Amino acid sequence: MIKLIVAIKRQAGMTAEDFHRHWRTTHAELVRANPASRKYIRKYVQCHTLPGEYAGGDVAFDGTAELWFDSVEDKDRFYSDPDYLAHVRPDESRFADMTGTVFFVTVEETVL
Repeated sequence: MIKLIVAIKRQAGMTAEDFHRHWRTTHAELVRANPASRKYIRKYVQCHTLPGEYAGGDVAFDGTAELWFDSVEDKDRFYSDPDYLAHVRPDESRFADMTGTVFFVTVEETVL
């Protein structure tokens, strides 16, 4: 099992509140309802930056997403699936700055 971690930066000009609301509701429902998600994703978790973290000014990222797949090949299949491309991908640019968002593939190793 592999985990894709996505460190997400919100769109310029979008408030943190609007970003988190859209990501929690609209985007989460698109992912949840998508046939490609049910086919390839084993687990999807959103980690939202705490509101208090914004008090000091800009934050490095507004949150992270964790997506578990059986293999790197399944991750690649998900991101090239026509259902993902038609319904989920277009929404990503509505709330996320895709040029400032970072993707990396990991293997989880429990330490404690």
